[in-house]
Formats: sequence, C-alpha cells, structure tokens
Amino acid sequence: MISIVIPVYNNHEMTQDCLEAVKANTQDFEIIIIDNGSTPPIEGATIRNEKNLGFPKAVNQGIRAARGETIILLNNDVICTPQWASRILHHLETFAIVAPLANYCAGLQQQIALKTYNDEKSLNDAAEEWSREHAGEFLEVNFVIGFCMAFKKSLWEELGDFDESLWPCSGEEIDFCFKAREKGYKIAIARDAYVHHIGSQTFMQMEKDGLLKYNDTIYQNDRHLAKKWGHDFWLRQTGTLKASTPVKVSEGIRLNLGCGLYKIEGLINVDQRESVHPDLLADALRLPYEPGTVDEIYAGHLLEHLTWDEGQAALRHWHSILKIGGTIMITVPDFDFLAKQYLENPTAANMRAMNDLYIYSYVQESLHRYCYGPALLKAAMTEAGFGEVERVAGGHPYFTSTMEDQVTYRGAK
Repeated sequence: MISIVIPVYNNHEMTQDCLEAVKANTQDFEIIIIDNGSTPPIEGATIRNEKNLGFPKAVNQGIRAARGETIILLNNDVICTPQWASRILHHLETFAIVAPLANYCAGLQQQIALKTYNDEKSLNDAAEEWSREHAGEFLEVNFVIGFCMAFKKSLWEELGDFDESLWPCSGEEIDFCFKAREKGYKIAIARDAYVHHIGSQTFMQMEKDGLLKYNDTIYQNDRHLAKKWGHDFWLRQTGTLKASTPVKVSEGIRLNLGCGLYKIEGLINVDQRESVHPDLLADALRLPYEPGTVDEIYAGHLLEHLTWDEGQAALRHWHSILKIGGTIMITVPDFDFLAKQYLENPTAANMRAMNDLYIYSYVQESLHRYCYGPALLKAAMTEAGFGEVERVAGGHPYFTSTMEDQVTYRGAK
C-alpha cells in the first residue's frame, strides 16, 4: 500500500482539488493529511497542529503515522494524472527516491512544458501522450524537488527525519536526497510521469498571513544547505550523471547556449564545461558554425556572465551565424526588479541577500559580471544588429519560470 502524505496550510479549495485528483487516479493507497494550523481546520485531517509547525515537521509526523511501506510526499498544490503513481513506483524498483516531471519546479531537470492544457481532460490527455512517448525513461540525479517524491518508509527510518530546522520549508528534500546519496542510494526523475504543479502556494499564503518573508526564508535555507553540502549544491542535481536516453534534436540547427544543467529537448545543448555533458562542447563566443547557418538561438542566463565588451562580441557572433529570418531569445536577471525590491527595504541584511542572490556567490563559481534591465538588454541586442526586438512574457516553453526577477527578449536577423 502507498501512504500519500499531504501537509496542508489553508488553501482549502485547492486542497480539495488535489485530493479529488489523487482519488480518481490512484490505486491501493491511504491519504494522510497533516493540517498545519489551517483556519478553519481541514475536514477529515489525520493529524491536526494548532499552529503551523513547518513542512518538514508535518512530513515527519505523517510518515510516522503511515501504514504503507511506500511513502509519497505530495504538495496540496499538485494535480495528479492517470497512472502517475504506478509510473513512479515502477522506477522505485531500481532507485531509492523517485520524483515525476511537472510544469513548475525549482529543479530545472524536472520542469517541462507540455502542449497547452486548460482543464482536467486536456491535462490528462497531454500527460498521457507525453508518458507514451517517453515510456520507461528516467534521469538519474543527485536530488529531486519534493513537490512529489516517493521512497520506502524504511529509507526514512534509516536516514532519519527531514531536517526540521529548515523552517517552514525549502530544501528539506534536497538535504534528504544528499543524505541518501552519501549512503550510496540512487535517485531518479521518472521522465514518463507528469503531474501539474501550481507552485509556492503555501509559501505565498504564509507570507500573506505574516508568518514569513519569502525571499528571507529562501536566503536563509539556501545558506544552511550551502554550508552543509557545498556552495554549488544547486548545480549538482545531475552532477556527472547522464540521461538514460539521448537528447532528441529537431530539424534545423537550434542552439541552447550555456545550457549548464538546463537541457532543452529539441535543441542542441551547448556548454564549454564537459562536466555538464552538453550535446556540443564549445565556447559560446566561438561556435563552430558558418555564417548564416543557424536557425535559432536561445541564451538563458549567459549574457550576464560576460563583460559588456564580451557580451557585445557574443551578440555580434550569434547574429553572424544566424540565417536571414533566424531568431534569438535571451534571458537575464532583471536588475531593475531586484534593485526596486531592495530599495523598498534597504537594510544591510537585504543588501547582502541581493548580492548573494544576484551574484550567486554561494550557488556557483561563475559570477555575474554585468547587470541588465529590460531597457539595456533591448539596447544591447539592437546595437548588435538584431531587429524586431521585443519582450517575451514569462512562461515561454524555453524558460518556463514566471519569476519576476528575470527578463527575456526575442530578436531576429
């Protein structure tokens, strides 16, 4: 039997949608709801906390109460699809911890953009089509993001509790996964299992209720994980591990420059670091393509790692290798947004947090070397020769995050 553990804080209607999807699409299971101080209380909850004790505490309470040998932790802002659990459990025969794909996820290896769906039927149809096309596929990783993750209860008993000091949440599943990897256990993303994830709903509810500040919490917990597992922990989701299936490249030459661990299916993923296993090992400023031969370029969070002169040289190089009518799309952090956010509360702590979050001094070794806002990015692209430069709304399939602290522009040759 599967024990599905769902911590809940308010968001009653959303929780009901989650529960209905679980009941409609799952077999042989029990649901354990931990009501973490909701007002009014969640009807039918297994465990009731009079105040919000945090996600890790609630998870540990739920696992202790579980009767099944397999645990699935599930956020209450997740909508399950047919056969989601059976596909995850199939991979659990080989791996100690398994998580599915979703539309919204902090771990880029788990985030994909399916064709548009607007209701339950179109969601299920899109998920089923994807699952058929990717049946049996997995990606072995060092950690997964815990909006939905499965493991044996015996693993939790061996590794110990989820870290309750990571209050109220954020990073506890990464910590749990790294503990498992230390003991030699293997972890995977089930690439044939997909669920819909709304994302960050409890965080936003708690911020609305005055229980936390989102950015402060992320900053604090990331610092904790960085001290425990290394400053580059976010970059080690895949580490030296490779995907079980080759990247599918669509017709034409379409490049994802400086891909890092963020691989885009259908594009040639390019990076100069062999450790991230790109499709093409190359310097983005000196690509091995003749002028006028490339159909499309995407450069996500690459330009800010270059000086202004290097960035202009890169843009001109990319312009030269594009075909007439070819397109480019560039994503950078939006320094306008970050600066305005800081100026709303210009404390020493917030200045330090902005430095750490923008420069990524504890997340990666490749520091940012130039700041861009919407106006400067557009001007830089125009100066390099691109026409039809326009801003792209958040949620584009190449960069599906809708975070406000980044900006994307598209241009054409």
